[in-house]
Amino acid sequence: MKRILCLFLFILFSFTISVNGALWDSDYQKTLLNKVGLEVTNLSTYPSIEYPNSEFQQILKKYPNGKILIFSYGSLMNADSAASSVRPEAVQSMRPAVAFGCKRIFNYKAGIGDASGWASDLLVNERAMLNIEPTTTYNHIINGVVMEVNPQDLAQLIERETGYDLVPMLVADWSEVTSENPSVNIKIAYTFLVPDELRNGIDYTQTKYYPVRGYLHAVQEGAIVFGQEFLDYWNDTTYLGDGTTPITQWNEQTFSGILDTKEP
Repeated sequence: MKRILCLFLFILFSFTISVNGALWDSDYQKTLLNKVGLEVTNLSTYPSIEYPNSEFQQILKKYPNGKILIFSYGSLMNADSAASSVRPEAVQSMRPAVAFGCKRIFNYKAGIGDASGWASDLLVNERAMLNIEPTTTYNHIINGVVMEVNPQDLAQLIERETGYDLVPMLVADWSEVTSENPSVNIKIAYTFLVPDELRNGIDYTQTKYYPVRGYLHAVQEGAIVFGQEFLDYWNDTTYLGDGTTPITQWNEQTFSGILDTKEP
């Protein structure tokens, strides 16, 4: 776990836009990453918790008000999906945000039951759900949502997110970044991340499966609530399991010749 945290803390400030569709210029990127750099020491004081996250109470010490900030980059962005796991107050607190130093990738290998819950006509290679990978530069920025949850909500989310560690990360409000606010407030939130390591003897990552269509569409429906630019940026910063193919280059028709067999 220390290796994962070190990757989050390792910064190479090249000050160039490193993602497609960025909505701010390179001068603001410098300002933004300078602000991020000032919070790295503080980030290192937040513990990372390995799945099955039985020691998540350690996190509560960092949030004495009982409100834990969670960053979601996948299905929890969809309010209906989130409502199945957290209180209405948590869903109502949801707001668009960005996170620094990670890459969003469809490399989580869902179980048959988990995948079929999102699609009634599941196909043989349709098993991938979202994960994030730490990168060696905070120039890699993805969007998602942040929401405030209480300890009971967090326990529910831990039960929902099988195989995912709880990892702290640096985030900022989407509106502050896209408006290029020089006084942008950088905060620390927790997110769910599947490392490239065994958890309870299981390898939860993969590179050979394609996204579960119903899951992908639910996430995109959650993203569009925050506007077309937000959805476009989400698409531009999301990759297939190979880590190089943007989700924008994949669709059901493109791979219809591959994904043509239903799961037995």
